[in-house]
Amino acid sequence: MCIQDDQGWFVLAKTEWLSPITDVDIGETLGLLSALNWVHDLQLENVDFELDSRNVVTSFHSKHPNASELEDIIKDCVRVYNTYFRNSRIEFIRRQTNEVAHALARVATSLASFHLFIDVPICIGNIVNNEML
Repeated sequence: MCIQDDQGWFVLAKTEWLSPITDVDIGETLGLLSALNWVHDLQLENVDFELDSRNVVTSFHSKHPNASELEDIIKDCVRVYNTYFRNSRIEFIRRQTNEVAHALARVATSLASFHLFIDVPICIGNIVNNEML
């Protein structure tokens, strides 16, 4: 997870991993729930959450949930979002646009539990700089 300000400048990043997760959509949804809780804990407002999982974004915005493990987590996401985020959005972006998150995800497996970055981590430095151009 990476937080950038409205100008695209790096603010904070966090990595975490859970084991075992066998379903990609469940992993992405747990990541969204974690991001929602983290951003709330930081007392940030007016946040745009960008995900490259169309299934998760579609499920989040769906008015017709189905009974599944994924939907149970989606309901938790919707509850947190509706409680704390009035002027925010959850939107789909193409995977190629989400390079920062994928670079952090690759590093996460080599770190114990979670890691909080207050400075731009080396693994995403070039990507963040290129996005600013």
